[in-house]
Amino acid sequence: MKMSKLYSLALATLLFSACSTKNIEKDITDTKDTKNVNITESNESVISSHTPLAVTYSELQGDFQGNYMLLDFIDRMVAEHDFKREYLNRIFSQAQNFVYIPQTRDCTTPYSPKPLGKWDRYKSCFIYEKNIQRGVAFWNEHQDALARAEQEYGVPAEYIIGILGIETAYGTNFGKHRVIDVLTTKAMLGGRRAGFYTSELEKFLTISRDIGMDVTTTMGSTSGALGYGQFMPSSYVRFAVDFNGDEITDLWNAEDAIGSIANYFARNGWRSSISQVAVRAKYPGNRFKRLKTGYKHKYSQYKLKKKYKIKPRSKMYYRGLVSLIKLERGTYDELWFGTHNFRVITTYNHSSFYGMAVYQLAQAVKERRGY
Repeated sequence: MKMSKLYSLALATLLFSACSTKNIEKDITDTKDTKNVNITESNESVISSHTPLAVTYSELQGDFQGNYMLLDFIDRMVAEHDFKREYLNRIFSQAQNFVYIPQTRDCTTPYSPKPLGKWDRYKSCFIYEKNIQRGVAFWNEHQDALARAEQEYGVPAEYIIGILGIETAYGTNFGKHRVIDVLTTKAMLGGRRAGFYTSELEKFLTISRDIGMDVTTTMGSTSGALGYGQFMPSSYVRFAVDFNGDEITDLWNAEDAIGSIANYFARNGWRSSISQVAVRAKYPGNRFKRLKTGYKHKYSQYKLKKKYKIKPRSKMYYRGLVSLIKLERGTYDELWFGTHNFRVITTYNHSSFYGMAVYQLAQAVKERRGY
């Protein structure tokens, strides 16, 4: 009788073990890569290491379990874009609430014996010796693609270089956060811009499917920006181009990123006939408060010179309206004239400091390269 019971128990254990292995999937995630392009057919994705094995994902689980906005979104993605529900349940069950993920500062200003102004602190995050060296190396490696982009789109190579250096330090930092976490959190928790991020999440999923990218391992910015040029998914759809001709538009590919940035500038109004982006100005005094500054404001050069005694420090070939760009230094304000093409740069990021950082890094790399 005892032997019979033991035999039955052993047999049951063996059958349970055999059944429990049927749904186990191998974790093939390469944690060293920011973009996994090995996705199987029908939207299958790898299971992350923290996800329980043998899960069928017939229902949404994890941090967003029961979130009605996400459940509605999944219904729509299945109906409108032909995604498989189990696939969407799987990736969103792995998504983590971005609010609870520890945030780290991307830049810290080193100690300086001199007083630092706002511009000094901002500039030190992007324009430094190592980044200039990276820019020179990147330009040398991709000079053919940069020259071709300049020829096709009319955007000088140095400004593409400037964008790449500011955004990802030439591909050394694509971002520290999983895009699926960022976009799901911002879209599905009912924030002020939830509608915008819901649209971005939709485009992120369709882009990922088109190029064979694993959404659970893709890293990006705190806004969900992607690739070398840190395009939001909507910008990816509108401006990204297949510049290397492999029939895949991939912004983690340097050539595609170069062509896409040039295309972005061209379609946002870059004028190849304007050779100057910014020119340093001089004015009476050390601090400037007489007029509104920033890329949004435009002034006649003639009026600035005659009425306010503001004029360029070097030859100014541009004759159009200029913006006054104020850079607060430790003991004085630098003032610059920003041309039409400076304002085009700020469409990439709506900040005068950003536009000036792109310009100055571009000039620093170009000068170091010796061309």
